Amino acid sequence: MTEPAARPPLTKLTLLLWALPVLAGVLVLILSLALHWEPWFGYASIIAGGLMTVMLIGNHYNVGPDA
Repeated sequence: MTEPAARPPLTKLTLLLWALPVLAGVLVLILSLALHWEPWFGYASIIAGGLMTVMLIGNHYNVGPDA
């Protein structure tokens, strides 16, 4: 039997990198409201950032079709 591959440790830097896409989406929302753009653009950015965070977490834990 083969041993499963060891995943990298969960560090504060990893958590910060996971939070960056959502934080960038919040920044886009703030900018879109400040520049009087359509607010849905900011909401969509937050959703896209959340999806990117889920993808980064899945990549860290080797979850996916090729895992």
